[in-house]
Amino acid sequence: MATQQDEGDDAARVVCISGGTSGIGAGLVATFLDAGDRVYTFGRQPTKVEDLRVRWPDAVAAGRLVALVGDVADAGFRRRLTERLEQDAGRLDVLVNNAGVIRDSGTLEESLEHWRETLEINLVAPFALVQVCAPLLEQAAAPVVINLSSACAQHPFTTCTSTSYSVAKAGLDMLTRRLALALGPRGIRVNGVAPGVVESEMWSGAADLMRATSERRHVLGQEPVTPADVAEAVLFLASPRARLVTGTTLNVDAGYTLG
Repeated sequence: MATQQDEGDDAARVVCISGGTSGIGAGLVATFLDAGDRVYTFGRQPTKVEDLRVRWPDAVAAGRLVALVGDVADAGFRRRLTERLEQDAGRLDVLVNNAGVIRDSGTLEESLEHWRETLEINLVAPFALVQVCAPLLEQAAAPVVINLSSACAQHPFTTCTSTSYSVAKAGLDMLTRRLALALGPRGIRVNGVAPGVVESEMWSGAADLMRATSERRHVLGQEPVTPADVAEAVLFLASPRARLVTGTTLNVDAGYTLG
């Protein structure tokens, strides 16, 4: 099957993915690279950033993958990132707000410091990144923003053990709709993807719990969602096939939210 890269470098979309060094983010990087796109991503841990570069040496050498060390919650880094995008490409076709953090907590036991960190990374930073990237998005022919939410945003499931995470992701769902409304006249679509239980590093050391939670909540197949499953949904929402889709959040949850 022909990819965008087959049409030449100028035809490749410019894609920025926050938190692309592991889990869902790494799956997103792989999927967009396979689609022929030019991917910029970043993460806070230098070792994971280097691991990503090692995984995709040809893409790095060709300038199709730029992996940076940076924190989405750092205003200085966000500014440097947009300056790099402006210098390299002069536009941004797809922005994926994937970076996130989850703290296991009850209702009142979690510290305010954890609440602030969770809200800052999962809710405030995505808005801030869209804000600084908007001028670059406006330079693209069909710009798209996609926010990674969670099934936990839609119901206070007992299997969602972090109150601050659920609240932050619920806020992100509303942010998706508000941004779609605000940016639609500027030609920018904004959508979200809400996974269920995803088989990723987040469950490291807790594989049995992950499987048990999937069996309890995933009515379709009773198996974990994979990063590739999530990435395919994001790829669809970023494509011309979804050109009239904006302001929606697509569940990729194997039925997690049905019961």
